[in-house]
Parts: sequence; structure tokens; C-alpha cells
Amino acid sequence: MKFVCIECDEPMKFAKNDGLDDDGSLSVNFICPSCEWGVTLLTNPQETQMVRSLGVKIGGSAVPPKPMEMLQTHLAGQRSAQEVAVREPASGSACPFSALVQDTIQETEAPATLLWSAEATERLQRVPEFIRPMARKGIETYAREQGVAEITPNVMEAAREHMGM
Repeated sequence: MKFVCIECDEPMKFAKNDGLDDDGSLSVNFICPSCEWGVTLLTNPQETQMVRSLGVKIGGSAVPPKPMEMLQTHLAGQRSAQEVAVREPASGSACPFSALVQDTIQETEAPATLLWSAEATERLQRVPEFIRPMARKGIETYAREQGVAEITPNVMEAAREHMGM
């Protein structure tokens, strides 16, 4: 995200980070390099907590970014497919909202656990992380309704078609 000066149409530059206030609010100042018009971004405590949980660094870098730096950094933090397949889909997630989704699903999920084939588990890992718990619940609900004991890629495809996707 960048701020642009409405007078000069120039990207504003990071000026200073005033740090956290006593209540947990954060204020960050930006200045237009052409006309020196300034703006302050002020977050409330909840926004500050969310931004920090996402690992966002406010103020940018003094060094120009390398090509594809953000993507490379993100991919460097990825786990191997084998490591991910061993774990529950939403446990240990980097997404700050996946815990909320997982809690909702666990409240309504039937106690019986279905078996997942290795191929189906691998395919489930390709579902975006924030939607994975809901996809898993939908597939398992479909499998239970059909009396299926093990979820395979074929069952996943049938569930997908059943849901109209």
C-alpha cells in the first residue's frame, strides 16, 4: 500500500513511526517529497494487532527491493508438502483468521473421523489456506452422507460437483 499526494500525484515517502500509544494505537507519518504535504496513518489497537500478526513492516525499506522479493520471502517460509500433510490443515497457520474459521468448524463437526488418502490430502493442501477448513468440512459432510469411509480425489471431485463448484 502506498499513499499518493493529491496535489503532486507523487508517492509519499515514509517520514517516521511514532510508535505505539499507551492504548495500543500506532501512528505513522508520510511526507510528499515534492510539496512536503504530510499525512498520518493512525490505527486503533485491534488494527495494530492484526497488522503485526500479518508480519507487515511499516515504513518500507531503505534498500530497493530485489525482483520478486516479496514472493521469494513468502515461498521461503513455506513448508514441504510432506510436512504439511502430516498436520491438521489449519493448525499452526500463518493466516490470522484461520483459527476463527477452525473454531467455528470444530463446534459443528461430527465426531467421527474419516480416512483421507495421501492423494486427497495432497490435493486438499492446494486449496487456499484460509478456505481449507471449510472445504475439508464440506467434503467430509458429503462423504458421510454418501457412506464413504475413505476420502479419495474421486470423492473430492464428486463433492465438488455436488456443491455446484
